[in-house]
Amino acid sequence: MDKNEKSKELPTWWHQDHKKWIKDVGQWQHESDRLVALLYQLECALPEHSSMLNNHVAGIEQHDGYIQRYEDGMLEFESMEKKQEYHHNLSRLHAKMKDEHTRLKQMYASEMEKFRALLNKLLCECDDSG
Repeated sequence: MDKNEKSKELPTWWHQDHKKWIKDVGQWQHESDRLVALLYQLECALPEHSSMLNNHVAGIEQHDGYIQRYEDGMLEFESMEKKQEYHHNLSRLHAKMKDEHTRLKQMYASEMEKFRALLNKLLCECDDSG
């Protein structure tokens, strides 16, 4: 039996299997790449929240410190007018902090909704690939 006769005896479906397997692996790699991209988007969505929340907490704590020193009588004022001016400034700062908190709360809710949508997309991708 020569080489050509021997190769004709090999099942032709082996080549079909190999093509299918390569196609499967390509599909798996494509799905993996999509999941990695979604994970990256999720990762990028969170740190901005953490940074903004940390800054907001620092602002609240600083404002609370101003109020605490004022309430505890730790501040001395030259006159009643200066004390009233300080009180007025605390009031404006408090209103500003309240506005900032409201804005951050709305932005946080919106960003978390986007994060949840990305997470759901990732979970659907996992379900579809499984």
